[in-house]
Formats: sequence, C-alpha cells, structure tokens
Amino acid sequence: MKVALPEWNGRVSPVFDTAGRLVVVRIEDGVEVERESIAIDEELPGPKAAWLSRIGVATLICGAVSNGLARAIEAVGIALIPWTAGCIDEVIAAYLGGRLDVPAFRMPGCRGARMRRGRQCRGGRGYDNDEGSGSR
Repeated sequence: MKVALPEWNGRVSPVFDTAGRLVVVRIEDGVEVERESIAIDEELPGPKAAWLSRIGVATLICGAVSNGLARAIEAVGIALIPWTAGCIDEVIAAYLGGRLDVPAFRMPGCRGARMRRGRQCRGGRGYDNDEGSGSR
C-alpha cells in the first residue's frame, strides 16, 4: 500500500492544491519499506487525482484541500485524511502507530474526528460544505 503526503520544508504542506512535492511511502504489513520524494506533475483537480491513482496512492494525508480536489481524489478511490499538520517523519510514524487523530497533528483551527469526511475546520465548515468558494 502507498501513502502520500504533500511536503514543504520537511513538513506536511499546508495546502495540497498548491504543493509541489509529494512524499510517497510504501507500507507492507504495517511497516514502512520504501520512501521517495517526487515532483507533483499535475495542477488541475481531475488530472491530479488521476495521477495520484496512476502512481498507486491508496491514502493521501494532507493539510487543507479544496472541495473540488477532495471530491476528485475520493472519486478515484483514494482515502483522504485532510487537515493534517506536522513534520513528515512524525506524521508517518503516527499514521503507522494509529495515533494520527491526536490534536498535535491537526491544523490550527480544526477539530473533530480525523477519519470522518465531514471533518470540521475553521468556523465549523468542513471541505465537503458547498458554501463559499470551496477553498479552505
């Protein structure tokens, strides 16, 4: 299984839509076996989601993500864990240890259960809320 995280200066990039690099971790039997950093080749939501699928990403852990991109990612069958913050190494370790749902890994202003699609952030609006511009 491959898990991907957008990276900026060794941390989870605060906004996936504009991230330029992706850390892709291959996991077997709950253990990291390979890690690579690659440039993100696509910019538009549909092609970016299709590219993630083509490179074999099963789960994307990211910071903020726009409504359109979140929907495109989920439409290609990739599990999405948004509103995540922290050092890449620490986030990966927490994910592997089942501890990603602690406040230390939530973006500032976010609350609620991490794994639910309706994750609430900034004033109670989650990325699946159709109000406003769609970017959070």
